[in-house]
Amino acid sequence: MSAELDIETLRELAKREGVLEVAVTDAAPFPELIPWLEAYEARGRTGFEVGEVALRINPRFWMHEARSIIVIALPYLTEQGAHTARSHPRGRRHGRTSHYTYGVDYHRVLAEKLRAIHRSMEAVVGHEIAMKLSIDTSPLVDRRLAERAGLGWIGKNAMFYSHRYGSYVFLGAMLVNLAIPPTAHQEAAVGALCGTCTRCLTACPTGAIVAPGVIDATRCLSYVTQMKGIIPVEFRDKLGRRVWGCDVCQSTCPINQNVEHSKEDAFGPSHELAYPDLIELLQMSNRQFMRKYGHTAMAWRGLRTLQRNALIALGNAGDAAALAWMIPFLHNARVELRASAAWAIGKIGGKEAKEALLHALDEEQDAQVMEELRNGLEACHERG
Repeated sequence: MSAELDIETLRELAKREGVLEVAVTDAAPFPELIPWLEAYEARGRTGFEVGEVALRINPRFWMHEARSIIVIALPYLTEQGAHTARSHPRGRRHGRTSHYTYGVDYHRVLAEKLRAIHRSMEAVVGHEIAMKLSIDTSPLVDRRLAERAGLGWIGKNAMFYSHRYGSYVFLGAMLVNLAIPPTAHQEAAVGALCGTCTRCLTACPTGAIVAPGVIDATRCLSYVTQMKGIIPVEFRDKLGRRVWGCDVCQSTCPINQNVEHSKEDAFGPSHELAYPDLIELLQMSNRQFMRKYGHTAMAWRGLRTLQRNALIALGNAGDAAALAWMIPFLHNARVELRASAAWAIGKIGGKEAKEALLHALDEEQDAQVMEELRNGLEACHERG
């Protein structure tokens, strides 16, 4: 195909938007992903994926006129963010969130940058360019797009690694009906550049990395903090004080210890976002929640999911002073909040906790919550 835009021009257009990692692949299918997707499906879906394999492996099923795919990697771990991640506040009323939530929602940031690049491309070629964006929510597997475009490789933790920024990158892709020569890439097996290192596999709190590059996503604590409904008992202790996401498989990775930091202002950390006040979360209205967290990547699940997670975090913190704010949730309209409160209050234990659980059990009608209340009372007895 004859090129209408060369890669050097594209890189210059991307650089104007603060994007230093940009590459191109063609819109050919990814048949090699079929066994991987089938195995992923067999391990259990999270509900966040598009189920139809044909849509996931063939970019032209999603955009029939696509000729090229532009992929960008934008780093999100700033130098200040790395410092913030090591600066947990004292006391037991603060939770923690993943690095990627410290700033503005990455979907918004990447979309703005890709659209700006698209406008500049149209100005260069002198005509309209049809396009579709893929930022974590399309049927396509963004990590595989980035790998084939030559931006980096996939580690044993199944994360995409940029040679420059490690795994602390957001990926975005733009399918266009424009001919752009693909950038060079080296074929590398998943985890090949990790060498003999297996730290991420041994460090994962739930054993979600079942083999190098293979994740049981339903066991990943990042997914667990986002899932709907009642969090399974087996994960609650392991969550610790996490209220959103998990960074263990990245923070333990030696490659990530000496990478360049992001200079993107939108990802500058807020200590309040990194370590949310758990009591404040319990007291928030939806309006207050959106005012404080609406611009972040964890707002989409809504206040109730964060309150559920905050209750579990407070139970793990074991602070009896928090009971006054937790006990009202035993009578909340939502089953998952009542169940989470029952478990957390039982874990803290004591006379006040026991009386609250007994009173709630007298009123409760839901069988699952009743079981949580009984288990909470049993935990209180064990603690004396």
